[in-house]
Amino acid sequence: MASDILANCGYTLRHITSESLTTTTLEVGVLCIGLCTRGTARIMINVDTYDMKADSIVVIVPHSMVHVTDMSPDWEAKFICITRIELLRDAAAQILPFVKDAHSMHKFLFQEREAIASSFHSVYNFLDMLLRDEHTSCKYEQGVCVFRCLMLGMREKSSHYHTKTYPISSGSASLSLFNQFMLLVSEQCKEHHTVETYSDQLNITPQYLGRICRMYDGRGPKEIIDDLLILQLKAVIKNTAKTMKEICYEYHFSTLSFLSSYFRRHTGFTPKEFRNKYRAGAL
Repeated sequence: MASDILANCGYTLRHITSESLTTTTLEVGVLCIGLCTRGTARIMINVDTYDMKADSIVVIVPHSMVHVTDMSPDWEAKFICITRIELLRDAAAQILPFVKDAHSMHKFLFQEREAIASSFHSVYNFLDMLLRDEHTSCKYEQGVCVFRCLMLGMREKSSHYHTKTYPISSGSASLSLFNQFMLLVSEQCKEHHTVETYSDQLNITPQYLGRICRMYDGRGPKEIIDDLLILQLKAVIKNTAKTMKEICYEYHFSTLSFLSSYFRRHTGFTPKEFRNKYRAGAL
């Protein structure tokens, strides 16, 4: 059972099994929330690895490298994938502030898996019904309502697992700018590595963007850009056979030596050293 996306719904549903998964390594370009319905598997999201079993929940943010291994023959999972930019921004307001603390987020999701799995099933089944109903003309609007309920429920339950708190909903212009910045970085950090690129798109100064980021995240904008870029670089170095020259070109570094020095500055290793250590089991 797999529901295909309708042109303007803003979301699609995917039911994946160990037999239907044609590749075990892929770059996910949209926001996905997944639930393991049966069996077991190991999933690596960027550089973090999680064991999935029945009722386990995973959150995959846009432009993540995902690698699935050790699937049992009966492994199955359902995914709600967000594709429409307005809905993605709404979800980003709930999810992206926790991205830098992925282990804590997934620890919470594991500990609260029964309650969240129940909510996920209800939302998934309702969205599936909407997608199948040829006579429903407002699929996007109804989908937004039920998806927002899922996001707000997850956010409310997670509040005691995090030292930082953010308003669940806010009319604050600064919070809106912060969420837009986080979304832009997740979409564009391959191509754009400077703070000015993002502040220009938001029509604010780099200094004001810095104040906003430190207010809601504790990190400056350059640190956020670097952290997400390094996560992506680690994932592609570990999970693909791409050459360093290909990675350099894909991630818009001017030279191989610049990529190497940048990666070493943030990790302590050159990209080649990092790959060799990973393949040798030393990471």
